[in-house]
Parts: sequence; structure tokens; C-alpha cells
Amino acid sequence: MLAASLALNGLVMGSVLLLFSLGLTLIYGVGRIVNFAHGAFFSLGAMAGIWAANSGLPFWAALIVAPLGVGLLGVLLDWAVFARIRDRPMVDSLLLTFGLALFITGVLYEFGGRNVQILAIPPSLQGIVSLGAIKLPVYRVFLSALAILLTVALLLFLKNSDWGLRVRAANDDPEMGACLGIDRENLMHSVVGVSAALAAISGVVGAPIFTAYASVGDKILILAFMTVILGGLGSLRGAIVAAYVVGLITVFGEGYFGGQLALMLLFVLVMAMLINWPRGFFGEGRTE
Repeated sequence: MLAASLALNGLVMGSVLLLFSLGLTLIYGVGRIVNFAHGAFFSLGAMAGIWAANSGLPFWAALIVAPLGVGLLGVLLDWAVFARIRDRPMVDSLLLTFGLALFITGVLYEFGGRNVQILAIPPSLQGIVSLGAIKLPVYRVFLSALAILLTVALLLFLKNSDWGLRVRAANDDPEMGACLGIDRENLMHSVVGVSAALAAISGVVGAPIFTAYASVGDKILILAFMTVILGGLGSLRGAIVAAYVVGLITVFGEGYFGGQLALMLLFVLVMAMLINWPRGFFGEGRTE
């Protein structure tokens, strides 16, 4: 019974990581940016859900408004900040995005992020669903279904749209993409915007479970980096599988051994992957 319950909760955790990690993977795949500010986008989405609720907006409105707002912020930041260091060494982007994350977190602290808050679950998603002898909150089922639907929609859009074709070309061979006339700057604006919006969605839907405060995205960011490494840098397929692997290991580890041992196990797995399979589960990741 306990194992089955932990497995279902691990899938929920994996679903949050899935939405969050896809954005990290897209940004790295197209722009070769390791974005430490991605966790701040998660926190911003969670806090935006709280602000919307305090303003009287329903949960469903927050689920639309927050990703749009954070996505537009992502576009603005890419135009104003990331574009200035596009062709500089990766360490510059690491330092810049880390500083940007601290700045966003500081701003959130000044606007209510010092206190831990919980976003209320809408009445339509309250209650319990029974899966045999296992009972699971309806909201967690909704969260998992939403993550899967959005992931499928993103993959289909990447496969069938002109934008997706450009993203895949830039991800697979950026030099060849440039030769084919792909406008990398405009493409990166949109990619960072989409990635920030995905982080905000995961923040809003995660707020009723993980709560909302200025630095709530920090732990999720650590787990997401593990997810991206296990799946392979730049590999969307790998990120999908790795998100649920990390989610299950985290929940089972916390359930049986405690949170610190679960993190230690994940670090060991990541180190083993980096040493023996640096390209991730499907061998599609980059090693530069």
C-alpha cells in the first residue's frame, strides 16, 4: 500500500519536474545557456498565483495570466540581457543568470515572498479519487494530466510547426541553421519566453502542494538540473523520462530513508551518468 501510494506521488512530482525541465532543456538546446534564473521563474509563477488569488481572480485565471506575464518577462530578459552574452563563454551565462536569480528572488521577498503561503485548490478539483485501495487527491491527478497534455502539445508543435522546425534545427546543428537563414535572435526570444511560461505554469500548479514563497524554486531547480543531466543536455525525450525517474527516486527516498539520503542517491546517480553515459538515457545529449 505504501509503495503504491509513493509511486503515485512520485509520478505527481515527476509531472512538476517535467514541465519545469522542458524549459531548461529548450534554452540549453537552442541557446547553450545554463539558466540558473529558471528557478526564480518557478517562484515568480507561484507568487503570481498567490497575488491573483488575493486580487480575487480564480485559479483558472491565474493559470493563464501568470504564464503569459512570466513568458513576456522571459522575452524581455532575453532581449535585454541574455542576447548581450550570447556568444561569450558559458561561465558568463552561469554568473549572469545566477545574479539574475538572486535579483528576482530579492524582488519577490519585498512583495510578500518572505512568508510561506499556500494557493487554495479550486472547489472543482477538491476531493479524493480512488484507484483500487489507493486514494489520491483529485488535484494531483489533474496536475499530472495537465503536465502530460502540455508536454504532448509542445512535442506536436515542435514537430509540425515552422517554429518547431527552426527550434529543432538550431538544437541539432546551430551552424547549419544559421546557414539556412534562421534568425537566431528572434528564435531565442521566443524560446526563452516559452521556457519561462512553462516554469510559471509549474509554479502555479505546484503552489497548492509545494507552497509559494520567494525561494521555493531553488529545490526544484536542483532536481531539474539532475533531470536534464540524466536525460542528456538538450534532449527532450531524455528530459521526459528523467523527470519521472527523479520524481520517483525523490519520493521513495523521502518515504523510506529521509530527504537527505534521497538527494545523496540522486547525486550518485548523476555522477555515474556523467562518468559513464554523459549523453543521457537515449544518447542524444551534448557533452560540450
